[in-house]
Amino acid sequence: MENGHYGDELTLRLSGIADITALDDDLVLTTFMRDLVTRIGMTVIAGPMVATEAGPPEKAGKSAVVILAESHAAIHTYPHLREIFVNVFSCKPFREADVLAEFRRLVGDFRISERLLRRRGEEWPRDLAAAEQLWSDHRAALSSVHD
Repeated sequence: MENGHYGDELTLRLSGIADITALDDDLVLTTFMRDLVTRIGMTVIAGPMVATEAGPPEKAGKSAVVILAESHAAIHTYPHLREIFVNVFSCKPFREADVLAEFRRLVGDFRISERLLRRRGEEWPRDLAAAEQLWSDHRAALSSVHD
């Protein structure tokens, strides 16, 4: 944990995608997710997994997710709307500029219509014993709700 917090979470909405070809291609999106997390220095532990959402054009597209040793990265594409939603959460620092560069390589030009970079886990325990106690308390609270 660096800078007094657990990690950073970047959420983006990319609009006006110049080239939508890749947004509906499972193989291209699988490769892209691997390239993205490699560029930002993360370690894949599961995936990438790509799924298709059918339906009306405003909802149709692809979702791709990769589970990282450092957390996760996910995208949701909407080719008919020329948009992509992005979420990268990591306990390891990464550069937003690297994330954006990979998307430019994938789709060309776009505009950032929503952007949020948040510090996550500012109250996260600094030591392993405290973190284990936090999870133990959380599990106990959940089990008492379900009893």
